[in-house]
Amino acid sequence: MSKSISRQTLEISVAGLISAFAAVVVYGSLELKYGWGSTGPEAGYFPLRLGVLLFIVGLLLTVQAARTPSDAAFATGEQVRRVLSQFIPTVVLALAAPFTGFYLAAAVFLTFMARRHGGFGFAKALSIGVVAAVVMFAVFEIWFGVPLTRGPLEELYDAWRAA
Repeated sequence: MSKSISRQTLEISVAGLISAFAAVVVYGSLELKYGWGSTGPEAGYFPLRLGVLLFIVGLLLTVQAARTPSDAAFATGEQVRRVLSQFIPTVVLALAAPFTGFYLAAAVFLTFMARRHGGFGFAKALSIGVVAAVVMFAVFEIWFGVPLTRGPLEELYDAWRAA
């Protein structure tokens, strides 16, 4: 028999996290001036009110989840594996981009995803990743002049352009 998290347990947990986040926002807002000054709202005015509203919503969600008992599983093992097969490579992309540069990380990510989830052969998946990265580079760096996270390949490009 496999263990699974019930939907009700997960809903109560998420509602609790929302309430905890809201409490941190309220606490941080109380360290600032949160009233209405001579020039308008002070720094903590809006965060305090939004934090209080979010805290109330978190409490209401907790009550709602507690009042609707359900033993149904939140997700099957297969569903969790499918989500993780998308989530983990995305986290790796986000962690690698500051070190490799966005374009190289994106090319590797897209190659992997095209191979794993798209069912493409390695050569076609690699060409998809490389072409997409080159197109993104052209759009952001050249046409719009908006540099994304830089890495060694982009530094070589800059050195080539400067020469």
